[in-house]
Amino acid sequence: QNMFEVEEVNCICVDWKRGSQTTYSQAVNNVRVVGAQVAQMLDVLKTNYSYSPSQVHLIGHSLGAHVAGEAGSRTPGLGRITGLDPVEASFQGTSEEVRLDPSDAAFVDVIHTDAAPLIPSLGFGTSQLVGHLDFFPNGGEEMPGCKKNALSQIVDLDGIWSGTKDFVACNHLRSYKYYADSILNPDGFTAYPCASYRAFKSNKCFPCPDEGCPQMGHYADKFAGKASPEEQKYFLNTGDSSSFAR
Repeated sequence: QNMFEVEEVNCICVDWKRGSQTTYSQAVNNVRVVGAQVAQMLDVLKTNYSYSPSQVHLIGHSLGAHVAGEAGSRTPGLGRITGLDPVEASFQGTSEEVRLDPSDAAFVDVIHTDAAPLIPSLGFGTSQLVGHLDFFPNGGEEMPGCKKNALSQIVDLDGIWSGTKDFVACNHLRSYKYYADSILNPDGFTAYPCASYRAFKSNKCFPCPDEGCPQMGHYADKFAGKASPEEQKYFLNTGDSSSFAR
């Protein structure tokens, strides 16, 4: 809905809940199938309707970020992938063939909101840099407005994955809420290159360098240095409730 307010796009939602709301290991395997199906759909658009993959922007949350990566690896010339807190378990530390990585599209931007280790912190998201621009709002682990709760001591991934996700995964879900807000706030999510969040909090990363600073979220592709070969880590702070822009 927010996107339609700022541009004319064809918005296609991929409903794969029957494939994702299973045991976690099965959902991981289904990433391959769904990614291949998305790639097949893009090929149909290209072949039958001359719709260039360079105009396509895939946005995926959690396992969906790796689905987008799989689709991108099968789609030469894909324009952009946005990974919203790509999931860690079964993907972090694997080869690029397995997970979202910068080679999957001309531009890959990633928002990390739940990057604490899965055990013992129950962080669902990866801390690994997997895009051209990797954004770590509020340090990437604890989001303002998300409270720790007793359930975070449970390490039964299947149980959490299928039933209690919304309750446990406040940090994990923040990534798509930030993205949605960023569409209507073109200047509200300025992010600064920095070595660590501690350095960022110590005011060691200001002002923006000569090439400027990117916006986290929808307008990240406007950044001139977006496709630099070096991995780039960016930090910013957000509010604790919507509107999250600051």
